[in-house]
Amino acid sequence: MVRNYQRKTDRPSADRNLQVTLTRGKQIDTEKVAEVLIRVALRHADTHTPTGQAGSYLRDLLASER
Repeated sequence: MVRNYQRKTDRPSADRNLQVTLTRGKQIDTEKVAEVLIRVALRHADTHTPTGQAGSYLRDLLASER
């Protein structure tokens, strides 16, 4: 479930391009990768980009009543 977040400090906006660097290792932390992908998708929800569409879809899945 998405939590509402209010920034308490005055920092520059997080609206910037995302850059990913590959560091080869023996194993990856799949939970951390999933968390980052979910955060990026939810941050871009409601934008008219493929990432934004995925974020909107994911938010709807998380908010749906089961």
